[in-house]
Amino acid sequence: MERFHTTWHFPHYFKKHLPRQLEELYLTSAITDFSSAALAIFEPIYLWTLGYRIREIMVYYLILYVVDFFVLPLGGKFVARFGHERSILISTIWMVGYYVALINIPHAASLFYVAPLLFAMQKAFYWPAYHFDFIRFSVKEERATEYSGITALSTIMYTLGPIFGGMIIKLFGFDALFMVGIVSILLSSIPLFATKSPIKREVFSYWKSLVLPFRRRYQRTTLAYLSLGNELILMTVWPIFILLAFGDLFDVGLLIGLSALVTALVTLGIGKWSDRVPKGKVLRFGGIGNLAVWLLRIVSRIPPMVLVMEWIGRIFYNSTVVSMTSMTYDRAHEDDYSWHGVLYEQGFAIAKSLMALAVFLCASHIDPFVIAFALAALVSPLALVL
Repeated sequence: MERFHTTWHFPHYFKKHLPRQLEELYLTSAITDFSSAALAIFEPIYLWTLGYRIREIMVYYLILYVVDFFVLPLGGKFVARFGHERSILISTIWMVGYYVALINIPHAASLFYVAPLLFAMQKAFYWPAYHFDFIRFSVKEERATEYSGITALSTIMYTLGPIFGGMIIKLFGFDALFMVGIVSILLSSIPLFATKSPIKREVFSYWKSLVLPFRRRYQRTTLAYLSLGNELILMTVWPIFILLAFGDLFDVGLLIGLSALVTALVTLGIGKWSDRVPKGKVLRFGGIGNLAVWLLRIVSRIPPMVLVMEWIGRIFYNSTVVSMTSMTYDRAHEDDYSWHGVLYEQGFAIAKSLMALAVFLCASHIDPFVIAFALAALVSPLALVL
């Protein structure tokens, strides 16, 4: 692919003297996040409208994250050999296949089991490359600020995306939304080719990476990453709960979009705070706050309370993710950063696999929303052990 050149820069509000490679990552992330935001919260709702219930949806995500765990080291190996740009480019091909599979589930039920396999491959090629790029080009002293900048930008996209997605579904249906997603995801990798980044080939062992989360050195880290299992509930069960509370798909997109807008500036502040105080303090704020919010969501049965829980919950969630990711990047920069991006994503995969399995096993006897929110609350404090 030919490279193009541009003199455009991100506003300095995000961070002064931002490295060109990070600017490109910011822009790629913004396009990807807009596409994901327009679709991600509606994917479980889409499955719900096709007649799949919470337990069946958990099977879908269990397949996704179990496969994701085993293919992530392949993505890391590819990045180490061919570079992050090519890896992200290939991830877009898998994502297009995933959207095509989703569109056709009503016509071929077997695609319900194929779609998560394609999504797992996309994640394996995208996320190790994303972390590799950020760790390599970010500045340690301002890493939380830089990551909060990309998180805030992501949050802005998650403001516009759900509103746009809800509107498209309301006017044209789910198929039209997936087609828009295909076009935007194809455009997302273009900014990364604006600047030529030399490929630093590294030795990367699949088997070493596969067992890395369970080695004594990283067991505490893996335990902390189990707290990220609450993200599965936030991105799957919670949107369905909001739909049942408000009754309209556009209202769901509007609510989540406006919530993201409220938390965008807060997230930038969290990043600056995290660079000035011990990151563990910010992590405790987020972990304990997440515990409280998920317990309150169990008794949130009226729309105004659901709205408050959505807004407050995003703030605590972003606090946890910004501080945890920044700490991970700090450690990676002092070690071999090609491994840590994969390790972080493996933590996500383990956490979400176990969460999906737990909800599946328990939801046959208990209200699936109650058990999902209770389990999300249970794992939230684990972030504090990082």
